Parts: sequence; C-alpha cells; structure tokens
Amino acid sequence: MPFLNKLMTAAGVLLATTTISLADELNIFLSPSPSSTAIQSFIPEFEKATGHKVNVTEVPYGEMHQKLMLSVQLKQGQYDVAQFDNSFLTPFGAAGTMMPLDEMIAASAEYDISDFSKGQQDYGKYKDKTLGLTLSTEPFIQWYRKDIYESLGLKPATTWEEFMANAKAVKESGKGDGMIFGFGPNVSWWWMTLVWSFGGQLYDANYNPTVNTPEAVAATQYLKDLLAVAPEGAISASTDDATIKFFSTDIGAMVQYSGYWGMLLDPANQKHLNVIGFAPMPKGKADITHLAGWNIGIPADAKNPQLAWQFLEFVLGKSNAKDYINAGAAAIARNSVITDAELVAKYPYLPVLGLPEGTRIERYPQIRVWPEFEKASIDTLAGILNGSIEIQAGLDALNETLKPILAQENAN
Repeated sequence: MPFLNKLMTAAGVLLATTTISLADELNIFLSPSPSSTAIQSFIPEFEKATGHKVNVTEVPYGEMHQKLMLSVQLKQGQYDVAQFDNSFLTPFGAAGTMMPLDEMIAASAEYDISDFSKGQQDYGKYKDKTLGLTLSTEPFIQWYRKDIYESLGLKPATTWEEFMANAKAVKESGKGDGMIFGFGPNVSWWWMTLVWSFGGQLYDANYNPTVNTPEAVAATQYLKDLLAVAPEGAISASTDDATIKFFSTDIGAMVQYSGYWGMLLDPANQKHLNVIGFAPMPKGKADITHLAGWNIGIPADAKNPQLAWQFLEFVLGKSNAKDYINAGAAAIARNSVITDAELVAKYPYLPVLGLPEGTRIERYPQIRVWPEFEKASIDTLAGILNGSIEIQAGLDALNETLKPILAQENAN
C-alpha cells in the first residue's frame, strides 16, 4: 500500500533525526469494542514498517476514563495513544488529559481533514482545540423493515408525525409492531433527542435546567404515546434489548445509533438482514442530528507523540480507510468512505452517515455532572412512562431537582 512505503521512509527519518531508538515501544490504551479489534489488526504491519513494538492495554468502558485521567494527572507517561468516548471530551479537556492535535492534522495530507464534513471535523474539539480524532461516526438513524413498509405502501418517515403514522399503520395491519426505542434504562438517549428535535433544550447557556418547557413537555408526551405502537414489554427494554428485538422479530422501525450495525454481524441477529433499510432520523421543529461515537488521541504526557501520530495516520488515514471498516470497525464517515460504491454495497447504512449541511449537531451533553443529570431524568421518565407521574408535574419536579446539580457545573 502506498502509505506503508511513506511510513517506512518517515520512520527512517524519525530514527535519524531524534533520540527515539528501535527499542522504544508504543503503548496504546483501548476499550474492548469493534474499533479496538480493528485497530489491533493493523499492529503487525505497523511494527514491521517502523521496527517499533506496539503494546496494547484494554480496559473495560466503566473503568477506562478514570484510569486514563489519573494516569495523566500523575504524569506517568504510560500511554502514547488513547481511545475515549466523546462524552468525556469536556472533562478531559478541562483536566488537560489529551494533547491538541491541530498542528499535526493540518500538516497531514494522509489524514486529509478535508475528507470530513464540518460537523465531523469539529467532533473532537474542546474550546476550538482538537483533542481527539474521530474513531467512529454513530448518529441516531432510522432503521426500518423494507418488506413491511413496501407491502403497506409506506416510506421512511421524514418527520415525527410521519413516524407515528407509519408505526400505527404497521401495528393496525397486523404485520408487526409499529416501532421500538429503548424505553427502559437508556431512555434518556431517546428523550433528549426528542427534546432537541421538538425545539427544546435540556439547559440554557447559564446551566439553568429547561426540561419543563412546552417543547420538552410535547417531546415527552410523544415518547409516551409511542408505547401504544411498541411491542409488549418495551417499557423496560434497554438499548441492546430493543435492537435485538428489532433484528429478530417483526417491527416496522427503530431509531438507534448506526454503530449497532455491528450486532448484525452476529448470525443470531441476521433473520431480517436483507430487508432492513436505513434513512435519516425524522425531523421535528428543529433539524438536529444526535451524534455519538469514539475519539482517539494522544495523552498529554505521552512519551512518543511523534510515533503516536504516525500510528494514528497509519490506521485512520485515507489510504487505509477501506481496510479499517472491513476489519470490523464502526464506520468513520469520511466522504470518500460513505460514497464508495463497493463499501456501500457491503454496508448499506453508510450513506446515512453523511451529516447534511444545515443540520445542528447535538452530542451527549458535554457537562461534568451529566451522570447525576441523567440518573435524575431516567428516574422521572420511568414514572411518566408507567403512568404513575403526570408529565407536566413530573418535568416541573425534575427541573427543580436539576437546579442544584447544574449549579455544580456552573461553579466549575
């Protein structure tokens, strides 16, 4: 491959012009995931090209971010490359955990930042500094059963009103349940998406909660109304439960992160593989895209940042973009990837990953008190969905509960 030759040449220059020796090793910090597996598949070739040994530490998601932050705070220099969830971008930025990559990106024809949409270019930025490259592009998208929709003359919804109408039509036809979300322990993902889409916000610029506005009430009512066209028991479904149920039973549609495509690689989930279609998430009053995914970058205390960047270029650069997704990784939405006919034939969801001009990107809230905010929201939503709490009263109470929580963010 062309970049491999360039890499070998660059490695020779690096060895000749710095104190790095062949004995130096590159230490990378990953979390078990399809992205991690794909990254590791490139290691033998990188080691051969550069002469540097690459060591991998994999840490479970629930432990990884605290472990990485503590390591950097203690200036241990343990890791040269580190994977992290985008929801930790703000705490990592505030703590100085990750090294800014902008100069390296600007100088890299191989990485070619122009191959990404503006929303993707900004995905790893904290206060205008890029702390992480995009490791996966996982927007909420609409998954639907082509066979059921075609039999009923339905098209993928472009608005939430159409989404509800489609779900009712499927349910009433007896061909299956109308739709499914994760209404259980992960319900906050769908709720906040609806709040944004209906024109609301979770809090204002001064961190005052705004979860009881007319827009938030309407979004919550819509979420509750969907239960009538969802499968029995959906009220307790986790995101994995909802996805597996959509893959294995007859359900008209689902809104879910695109990264869950990986679950379709499991033969147990492939019953409807050839009749699943993909479309953008429906629009509400606001045109928003709920975007999630992994980032990867260089810790601030890395011992070999130059070599670390070479590794990132090698794995995530334009030359190896096809090999990366074919290694089982969640897709990275390079324009050259999502428009590649060969890849689209193999991964039909790719075109939906393009972020249209004008859409507002919404991410997991970039606040340090999000865990407390989310728990309070889920507790309230559980009561609203099961009917034990009235919507307006519940959201009014939640708004009050969130005030002292967000005050901590305002004080930081």
